[in-house]
Amino acid sequence: MDPCAEPRDTGTLNLAFAQALLDGLRAAGVASAVVCPGSRSTPLALAVARSGLPYAVHVDERSAAFHALGYAKASGRAVVLVCTSGTAGANFLPAIAEASLARVPLVVLTADRPPELRAWGAAQTMEQRSLYAGFARWSEDAPCPSESVAPDYARALAHRAVTAATGPAPGPVHLNLPFREPLVPATVAMNAEKAPVRGLRAAPSAPPANPLSATEVRELLGVERGVLVFGPDAWDPATADAARDLAATLGWPAIADPASGLRAGPALDGALIHSADVLLRDPDTAARLAPEFVLRFGGQPTSKACNQWLAAHRAATVWLADPAAGFRDPQHRAARLLRATPADVAATLRASGATPAISTVAWRTRWQDADRATRTAIAAALQAQPRFLAPQLAQSLWAALPHGAALYAGNSMAIRELDSFAGPRPAELRLLANRGVNGIDGQVSAALGAAAAHARPTVLWCGDLTLLHDVSGLLAGRLHGGNLTIVVSNDDGGGIFEYLPVARAVPREVFEPLFAVPHGLDLCGIARGLGWQASLAASAVEFEATLSRALAGGLHLIEVRMDRAANTAFHAAINAAVREQLRAELSQ
Repeated sequence: MDPCAEPRDTGTLNLAFAQALLDGLRAAGVASAVVCPGSRSTPLALAVARSGLPYAVHVDERSAAFHALGYAKASGRAVVLVCTSGTAGANFLPAIAEASLARVPLVVLTADRPPELRAWGAAQTMEQRSLYAGFARWSEDAPCPSESVAPDYARALAHRAVTAATGPAPGPVHLNLPFREPLVPATVAMNAEKAPVRGLRAAPSAPPANPLSATEVRELLGVERGVLVFGPDAWDPATADAARDLAATLGWPAIADPASGLRAGPALDGALIHSADVLLRDPDTAARLAPEFVLRFGGQPTSKACNQWLAAHRAATVWLADPAAGFRDPQHRAARLLRATPADVAATLRASGATPAISTVAWRTRWQDADRATRTAIAAALQAQPRFLAPQLAQSLWAALPHGAALYAGNSMAIRELDSFAGPRPAELRLLANRGVNGIDGQVSAALGAAAAHARPTVLWCGDLTLLHDVSGLLAGRLHGGNLTIVVSNDDGGGIFEYLPVARAVPREVFEPLFAVPHGLDLCGIARGLGWQASLAASAVEFEATLSRALAGGLHLIEVRMDRAANTAFHAAINAAVREQLRAELSQ
């Protein structure tokens, strides 16, 4: 510092530091910001507003964090999340945990009291430095802005934060930022000229030069009964082409989780087993389709039947491909970990000049025949059922959404219904889901964030308890506007618990209040009270017409009421019909 220079006041130093940090984050490739009002975070909030980043303001920190999560998931770019000191940052934790396990890049800025006020009983002060321990890719407790803590440091901090958040295993980064009072200068010019933004960019991670050795290539090409399994993963447009190349080169059938991004569009046409979740529930079929080798990408599949099939065939060799070496292998089956993306593996196999072995044709045909028989049985069962239940809703929604739309699938039943009943769909559809920690919290807010990033028709499908868990998200939608349609299947409680052993182990008078939790609420009325347009749909025809109108724009909620017992019984009937069809096919 120049000893002759006039020292700046604390408020000016705070704002200069915050501005340099936000400018650096923007230059490093951050997509947008989500801000929660507060006092201690004033320098950060003003810096966001002056940075040129698009931003949203949320009154509820939990909703804000899920909004940021949804935006980052849909855009593939890091999002800044800002809050004040105290418990505000603690309310970010559910979304931070989801972002960590789902590999979604977030840069979390928590304002804090200065060190001299911590642990001395100061108001709105608590331990924040380790708030996200175990979830953050990197965290830093920055010093208070001062003459010696220059904007250059703030810009470098921003660059490092984005690089860590967008690395081989993307995820949340936490910067804890203490500020002394006065927080900002007496007057702040919101249109003030800023110093030029330095052109920092997050360094891309270099892919492995050779993810497979020549020996490993020969080992894969020698497999007769192999299966490709694509689990939930961060969206990457290169994965579709890579999946198609892998299926063509190896000649194997492919199982793709709805959240893999591969269930819609032409990527796996011919190789994709659409009804794997249903057909693998038949023990005879699951045994007949015992694999010799499984090559897995992404996280653990949503399908319980698929996971049980994998667990049952312990003799099968399992390789897990993960560029971040994340060991997403809860069954502890992976004999080999390839630090590679699907594109890396596909490129290596393609370069080998390999073609599928003749013996794999009969193997893939066996899967395709089982898939065809299963979908025939499902179609007949849905046609014969006069009521509009969850399987029909899944098929109607899957088929009705326009090319390029985004569907955010809620956890519990929505993602599972899609896994079971989403058939072939040539038109592209972006499917998003929070399959990191798999919680039902924050789904409305996450979908609002995705809608803001996607700029295409966006629909959230969730259950009634999921919606009620994030009513503050409905409020956020009213405050921010935008375009989102929520489809809520209302069975007056937690429908997923009907499929668990406890539903048959205890009397209904115990099960209902303790697990199902019926509420009897008018969901359309709640939505209208918070500024959304809302309507009921009782049939496929009515639903598709209502959905078509809603997708024209604005905030809409479509409620589909269904009887929980009838829905559970119908799923059992479908499984029985599929089992009968598969055994009839086998006997021919």
